[in-house]
Amino acid sequence: MENATYIGLSRLSTMRREMDVIANNMANMNSTAYKGERMMFEEFLKGPATGEKTSFVNDFGVLRDFRVGKVEQTGNSLDLAITGPGYLTVDTPQGRRYTRDGHLRMDADRRLVTAGGHPVLDNRGQVITFPDGQGVPGIATDGTINIGQQQVGKIDLVSFPSEQELRKTAQGMYATSQDPEPAPASSTIVQGAIEASNVEPITEMTAMIEVVRQYQSTQSLLDAEHERMRTAIQRLGRTT
Repeated sequence: MENATYIGLSRLSTMRREMDVIANNMANMNSTAYKGERMMFEEFLKGPATGEKTSFVNDFGVLRDFRVGKVEQTGNSLDLAITGPGYLTVDTPQGRRYTRDGHLRMDADRRLVTAGGHPVLDNRGQVITFPDGQGVPGIATDGTINIGQQQVGKIDLVSFPSEQELRKTAQGMYATSQDPEPAPASSTIVQGAIEASNVEPITEMTAMIEVVRQYQSTQSLLDAEHERMRTAIQRLGRTT
């Protein structure tokens, strides 16, 4: 095959990956605090050390959109939404993880846990446990938890120098080797609400249609190149 075919195939391969990312965004439109993603592409040059090189396309990675989603009221006193940059600190068997999914609950041991059952930590690194029979907890905008006149703890709300370096894991959580920092003072906690996904359905549908059109255009180019090569081989065969 010639370079035109290789170049076309490299583009088809990256568009398939781009379509997977768009489809994943659409599948998570209703996932709490989900952040939309976009593919990043780069030019990949290959050829002899001297002379003209061939330009291919390579999917470099995924860029995550960390804009805050819409805050939706739920009426559940243990649901928490974060306005601004910040993450809840969660204890898991794999180590500490971080999440913006504030759909929380109280487990059988009266611990504050995520929907997946992982304990949420306070600003001292301790599991938050509610005393028995003390009523409904009140959670202030700075994360302080009170039941009646008793302060139970303060939710550990943290941020990171580079959010793009966070690695997505299971159940809406992130892992990182970065050291967490206190979240900005402008970031607050809203009790009785959750953060919705920041995916915009119309934008994703438009992006999907554009990828389909580009895929069809590139496929037409490959078909034309295949026909050109087939015709050239037939003509060369007749002259020998």
